[in-house]
Amino acid sequence: MIKKLFLAVAVVFFTSSMFSQNFEKGDKALNVGIGLGNGFSAYTYNLTPIPSFNASFEVGIVEIPNVGVIGVGGFGGFQVSPHTGGTYSNTIIAGRGVFHFQFFDTGNFDLYAGINTGFGLERDGYYNWSDNYFIDDEFIGARWMKNDKFGFFAELGYGISFLKGGIVLKF
Repeated sequence: MIKKLFLAVAVVFFTSSMFSQNFEKGDKALNVGIGLGNGFSAYTYNLTPIPSFNASFEVGIVEIPNVGVIGVGGFGGFQVSPHTGGTYSNTIIAGRGVFHFQFFDTGNFDLYAGINTGFGLERDGYYNWSDNYFIDDEFIGARWMKNDKFGFFAELGYGISFLKGGIVLKF
């Protein structure tokens, strides 16, 4: 299974058109999606698995020729999960720093890595418990743009969810 997945990823990267950069200085992108897997909570036992909702926005601010683009912006995420006798919720608001790799051209794909840094709030209605906490969510991600304005994204990291995916709108 791993070999097939690796082969599929390799085919996608090597058969992409090789003529465009996907994220440049001045570009603005809005990611809106859902997430699977509870990332930050240490309090995850006995929860009904419901996807998280998340959104992030970023602007390309610094271009490093032949290397990449640095983007900054914000991230917000929310997850609620009913469990025996109550409801658990987790909310995150964070600043976002992202590096978009351009030292190899990937056509319609935008490969990036970054960090979200901010605050989270966990609550449990059954136990009347809440906790505020600091987050630093390192992640890697990719965008596949269908055209100049619309595409899809996936991110893997330790945030509101381990795996996030959804749509991208570029301005």
